[in-house]
Amino acid sequence: MQLPEAIWKRRLESECAEMRAAGIRFDVTPDLTTYTVSIQGPGLAQQNGSIVPRSQHSVRIELNRDYPYPGGLMAFWLTPIFHPNIHPGVGVVCIQLVNEWSEGQNLVSVVNGLIQLLKNPNPQSPLNEEAARYYLEHQDLPQHKPKGPRVVGL
Repeated sequence: MQLPEAIWKRRLESECAEMRAAGIRFDVTPDLTTYTVSIQGPGLAQQNGSIVPRSQHSVRIELNRDYPYPGGLMAFWLTPIFHPNIHPGVGVVCIQLVNEWSEGQNLVSVVNGLIQLLKNPNPQSPLNEEAARYYLEHQDLPQHKPKGPRVVGL
């Protein structure tokens, strides 16, 4: 399913304007289909065999021609991250907000969902099993503590 070309382009322009209005830091390609978003939030990374805190993150959000319908959006973590719901090799993000996308959502809600993903890792549904084990084993540390079910709608 696809929007007519003119409506799709207006939707892309609207999304870009909403991201700016929300104060989100990002770069976007001239065709408004690929965003590189800067996110601040709690996170971990592997560095020289150790797990270290990381608070600055960069994520690429790609919109394809099926956008804003399901399957029209993909999110990839660009900065190194050690997280149960982010694939360690390619940075693919596994969150319901992206996987069960609906045309009523927007890019601002995706960015907010990514921030929630940092704050609330879900080791019960991992893309990175090593990170899931780490989070489960270190639940006593506040910055590593899983906080229950995923927040789907923001």
